[in-house]
Amino acid sequence: MLVVGVRRAALSSTRSASWRLYSTQQNTTVETLQGLMQSLGPSETVSDTSTPPLGTAFPAAQGPPSSMSSSPLKKPSPNPLDKNVLLNYQENKLRYRLYCQSTRNNTITTLMDGDFKHVASFSGGSCGFKKVNRSGYEAGYQCAVRIFKIIEAEAKEKPFEIDLYFKGFGQGRDAMHKALLTSEGEMVRPLLASITDRTPIKIGGTRAKKARRL
Repeated sequence: MLVVGVRRAALSSTRSASWRLYSTQQNTTVETLQGLMQSLGPSETVSDTSTPPLGTAFPAAQGPPSSMSSSPLKKPSPNPLDKNVLLNYQENKLRYRLYCQSTRNNTITTLMDGDFKHVASFSGGSCGFKKVNRSGYEAGYQCAVRIFKIIEAEAKEKPFEIDLYFKGFGQGRDAMHKALLTSEGEMVRPLLASITDRTPIKIGGTRAKKARRL
């Protein structure tokens, strides 16, 4: 019992000493802050003026004028694929269409005017080739030369441009291309405005027909 009483007395004395030390530190801190405020004086005290009093609205932010707001907005350039631009482009220029359809059986060249009216057309059969020869290189070349003569006759009457459309991978396709590069296509080359490949490419779909084997 004596040992327990001594321990309790020592613990209570330790607590009282710790409390006195903590109180002394708090009083010293308060006195230090008060002395600091008095040394600053009333003219050097910091006041927060950024926050307005209760019940008043915040003022609007005033920053430097933006250069983007002062400069006028530039008009965007017209889209070449816009419908109105395309209509204006088609109305101002007369454009003919030249189609070259080349398959493994025949080659057909067709010329149409600006109103999609038929002007002339030639095929391997109309050029005098029979059966298998209608799909050959020479048949495609003769079709190209004859259609070029029609184009030259039309160009003497009125100026126009030509849109060339390819379809198919037959020999007549290469024949048309080579004919344009030779002397027969010398008068037609300056009239070409565009060359487009319209060959349909099959992706997926039903099962293809069995390949013919000879």
